[in-house]
Amino acid sequence: MKKSASLIIGLLFITCAMTPAWAEDTVHVVKKGDTLWAITKQYLSSAWKWPIVWSNNQEITNPHLIFPGDNVVISRKGGKTTITIIPANQTASVEPAIYTPAEAAVVKEKTFIISPQFSTYIYSPNVLSGSGTVMKKQGIGDLASKSETILIKSSSGLTLSKGITIVSLVAEIKDRDEVVGYLYKASAVALVEEAQGDVYKASIAYSNQEIRSGDLIFDDLKPLQPLKIKPFEPDLKDNGRVIDLFGGLSGSSYLDLTFMNVGKADGVDQGALLSFYKEIDLDEEKTSMREYEGMAIVLQSLENSCMGLVLESKGPIKRGFVAIGAH
Repeated sequence: MKKSASLIIGLLFITCAMTPAWAEDTVHVVKKGDTLWAITKQYLSSAWKWPIVWSNNQEITNPHLIFPGDNVVISRKGGKTTITIIPANQTASVEPAIYTPAEAAVVKEKTFIISPQFSTYIYSPNVLSGSGTVMKKQGIGDLASKSETILIKSSSGLTLSKGITIVSLVAEIKDRDEVVGYLYKASAVALVEEAQGDVYKASIAYSNQEIRSGDLIFDDLKPLQPLKIKPFEPDLKDNGRVIDLFGGLSGSSYLDLTFMNVGKADGVDQGALLSFYKEIDLDEEKTSMREYEGMAIVLQSLENSCMGLVLESKGPIKRGFVAIGAH
C-alpha cells in the first residue's frame, strides 16, 4: 500500500450494514497481492478513498488483512459508486494477501492522523489579536530564529519562565477580490525570561520559520498535536470550487493547502473529502466535460469556506477547479 509516514499513522472505523450483490454489480475476487489501495483506485478513480471503503465494511477489522477469495462488490447507482467487501470463510492456515509484518501490526486507533506540522496552521475568519506582539529581535538584524532573543510587548501580564507561542500571518485567503479568511501559522515557541513593565525579553526555543516584528504572541494556545480526523464524503447540494491556494508556485499539489468556497453551512467540516475536477470546453457551443485532477481532506472549516490538505494531484490544483463531495 502506498503510504506517507508523515501523513497517515492510523485509520477510521465506522459500523455500517453490508449490502447484497446484485446481478448488475461488478464483483472483484481478491487474489494474493491485492490491496485496498489498488482496488479503490481501480473502481473509485482515487486510491485515497480506501479509508471510506474500509469504514463501510464492519467485517474488515484490520485493512491490512484482506484475504484471497474475499469478494469486492462494486455497485453503481444514482451516479455514485460504492464498494462492499464480503469476506470468504477463512481458516487459520490461509495466508493474508499482502503486507509485511510491520504493516500488518494491530491498528490501535482507527483514525486518519495528520502530521503535527499541519496543526501549526490556523484558518480564521477574522484578524487575530493575540496577547501581545513581537517588537524586535535583540541584537543585529530584523529576523530571529532558534536560540535568539526577542523583545515582546504585552499587557496580559506574561508569567516568567512560561512558554509562549509566536503566530505569524502568512496569507489573506481570497475568493476573487474578497477576503474570506486569514491563514496564520504557529511559527515558534519562546520562553519568557525578563520583564520591564509591559515589555518582555524571551528566548526562542523552537522555530519553523524566522520571526519578525509584528508577529503575534499567544500564551493560551494548546500544545501542537497530530490531527485525528474521521474522513467522510459530504453530499453537497451545489458543487464548490477552489478559491485560493497556499504552498505551490503554479498551483497546489501533494501536501499543499487549498481553499474552497464550501463550509459548515454546506455540511463540509473537518474530515470531508473533496475531489477536484477541471472543466474542459469541447466546442463553441460551450459543451464541456470534467476531468479528475485530485483530492483533498478538509483540515479546518469556516461557515462558508474551508482549508484542505491535498492528498492526490494529477497536476497542479488551480483556482476555479470544481470541488465535489460524494458522487
